[in-house]
Amino acid sequence: MRQPIEKYNQQQTEALAALPESQREWMARMFRIGNATYCYYNRAKDLAVFGNTEHTTETSVDLADWLEQQIDPQTENRSSRELLQVYFKEYLEGLPNDRLRRAEKAGGLDNAKRSFPFRRYVLERHDIGMEEFLRLNLSAEDYAFHRSNAPTD
Repeated sequence: MRQPIEKYNQQQTEALAALPESQREWMARMFRIGNATYCYYNRAKDLAVFGNTEHTTETSVDLADWLEQQIDPQTENRSSRELLQVYFKEYLEGLPNDRLRRAEKAGGLDNAKRSFPFRRYVLERHDIGMEEFLRLNLSAEDYAFHRSNAPTD
């Protein structure tokens, strides 16, 4: 998968050209997997405001606003902020380490809205899974390589 920001795509192209031929395919694969992962997390821009960074798009919305749009009014009567707080509590409970849990809790919900782990939790909570995204956006060979090198749970 190509880097969606053209200046970084160009930098990757230049980096590949500067490598010895024997290293190019491996690095190209790393770029493709990294680019797909970047695109997955970039979907979180639909969930949170990043301020005036170069990665902000006109379609970026606040995570609470995005959740409000996702709520089925017939089955959910919580405000988006309340739902986000529920997700944050679930996220904290699911962390594997008490020290990490305390640090994330001390940082609070507003900091968590900008963190990749919490964004991934919310994306997956809304059935936008990273593994499926990568499977659909990488070649079969690149996805198999990614899976064979992914840490096990």
